[in-house]
Amino acid sequence: MIRLLPLLAPLVLSACAATSAFDGPAAVSKDGRSFVDAGGDPVFWLGDTQWDLFTAFREDEARAILDDRRSKGFNVLQVMVFGVKGVTRPNVHGERPFVSEDPLSPNQKYFKPIDVIVRMAEERNITLVVGLYHKSPDFSKVITLGRARGWAAWMGKRYASSPNLMWSMYPEAKDSSLPIVRELAAGVAEGDGGRHLITVHPDPAPASSSWIHGESWLAFNTLQTFQSSRLNYTMVAADRARTPVKPVVNGEARYEAEGGTTPLMVRRGAWWSVLAGGFYTYGHGGNWQKPADWKAWLDSPASREMKVMGDFFRSLDWWTLVPDPSLVPGSSEQIAAARSANRDWTVVYLPAGGAVTVASVPGRATWLNPADGTTAPATAPFTAPKDWPDAVLFFR
Repeated sequence: MIRLLPLLAPLVLSACAATSAFDGPAAVSKDGRSFVDAGGDPVFWLGDTQWDLFTAFREDEARAILDDRRSKGFNVLQVMVFGVKGVTRPNVHGERPFVSEDPLSPNQKYFKPIDVIVRMAEERNITLVVGLYHKSPDFSKVITLGRARGWAAWMGKRYASSPNLMWSMYPEAKDSSLPIVRELAAGVAEGDGGRHLITVHPDPAPASSSWIHGESWLAFNTLQTFQSSRLNYTMVAADRARTPVKPVVNGEARYEAEGGTTPLMVRRGAWWSVLAGGFYTYGHGGNWQKPADWKAWLDSPASREMKVMGDFFRSLDWWTLVPDPSLVPGSSEQIAAARSANRDWTVVYLPAGGAVTVASVPGRATWLNPADGTTAPATAPFTAPKDWPDAVLFFR
C-alpha cells in the first residue's frame, strides 16, 4: 500500500544506505506478479515517461514536474540518462556526458544535476527507471560493445545506495542485440552489487522484453505497444502467462495528444493493461517532442485521469487481481474483466460504455467514471450512464 511520508532530508548518494522508508516500487513481490516497496509492502506501479528529466530541465523545473507527478499518484518515472537527443548533445547547462565522447571518461559536471534529481525523486517516493542505452546510431557509436560493461558499472556504482532506481535499456528486440544488452546488465549489477532491478524496453514497437524472458537478470518484462488499441491488453496478457512468472509493465503505449491520441484512448490502454494483470506507464507527446513547453502539457487531462485509476486500484487489495474474461460471457472482446483471488471484488471495464452481461458475482454494483472519478449506482441489467464514453463496473 502507498504510505505518504514526510519528505526525507537530502542524502549523499555515495554514502547513504537504502532504508525501508522509501515506498516507491523497489523490488519484485514473492509471487513474482507485482512490486513491493523497500519495506516489503505491495506498491501499485503508476508510471510516467519523463525521458528528458535529467537533461532538459533546471533543478526548479524538475522539482515542479516531480511534485506534479507525485500529486497525481505517479510513483515511477521512466528517464533516459542522455534524454532523447542522444549521447553527444549537451544538457540544459551546456554540459556533455563524456569527455571526448568516451563513456569511460564521464563528465562530472553533467552528472551532478542528475544526482540532485535522483535525490529529489527519492524524497517524493518516486522510482526512476533509468535508461542506460538506446539502439539509435548516436548511442551505438559511443557506447560500444567493448565499452558497455565499464560504462554501466560506473553508473551502477555511482547510484548503488539510491533506493529509488531501476535500470533499463532500449535495444531492438532481436538476437543481435543480446551481446551488448548482456554486457550492460552485467556491468550495472557489478557496479551496484545487484541492488537494483533491471529490465529491457525494446524499441521499435510493438515488442516486449519477453523475447529474452529466460535471462536470469531480467527482473520484469517491459513492453512497448505504441498503440491505443486492444494490443495493450493482449500483449500484457501474453507476458503474464509466461514462466517463470515476472511482473509485466506496459511501458509505452500511445502518447496523449500525439497523432490524435485522445484522453479516452489513453484511458483504454491503461485500464486494459492493468486488467490484463500488468501495470501501465502513461506519457504525453509533448514530453519528448517539446520538453521546453512542459508547463503547457504537464497538467493534461489524461494525466489527471491516471490518478482516478491509481486511486481506485490502491483502494483494493489490487495485488490479488486475477484477469477473468469468463466474468463477461458473450460480451465484446474489447471488454476486460478481473477479480480478486478470493472473489470478493470484481472489476469490468467497458471501453465504449454501453451494456454488459456479468456472470453471478457477490457484492453491490457501482459505476465508476474513469475520466473524473464520479460514481453512480448500478443495477442489472447493466448499462453504463449514457454520457460516459467509457465506464468501469465494480462489484464489492
